Amino acid sequence: MKIDTNLILEGNTITLVPLEMKYKEQVYEAIKSPDVWKYTWREVNTFEDVEQILSIAVQSKNEGKQLPFIIKDKLSGEVIGTTRIGDIDTANRNVEIGWTWLSPSVWRSKVNTECQFSISGENVRSQKGVERIGAVEEGIFRKHRIKADGTIHDNIFYSIVDTEWIDFCFNKMISKRGRPYKRPIKSFQYY
Repeated sequence: MKIDTNLILEGNTITLVPLEMKYKEQVYEAIKSPDVWKYTWREVNTFEDVEQILSIAVQSKNEGKQLPFIIKDKLSGEVIGTTRIGDIDTANRNVEIGWTWLSPSVWRSKVNTECQFSISGENVRSQKGVERIGAVEEGIFRKHRIKADGTIHDNIFYSIVDTEWIDFCFNKMISKRGRPYKRPIKSFQYY
């Protein structure tokens, strides 16, 4: 199966545009805050650090391994971060959504809820964000990443599977109307 690497995805508040190196300055400006990298295993301090991450992402795209995107705010047109579809497994029809780094200016906003799914065990803010949209915690990869300072942290994996998709869309519809919801609607059970 051939994957279209020039796919543009549109949400209510964001547009995902295929990542190209021409966006590197804009991406850097969006994600240069140390707070963005606090819960990752990466040490990112300079423009060159971000440039290297983007270069690897573009290479993975060219090899058909990942679909990296820049995230643009639909209202302002501003680049506000980056995300990827990776670990593409066409035989089993699944992918991992991750490598999502957003400008702190859009954290805890509607923009943040349209992205995300592998999260550091220390990053409670993002965990609550994906749980708020109805993603289900699948498990924890213990001692999954080693940070530059030598500390080790867990990654928590979340998912929304096809049988949950209607509930997921319904929850998003409710939140779009401006009504808060206390917990996601779940019409499924695990045995």
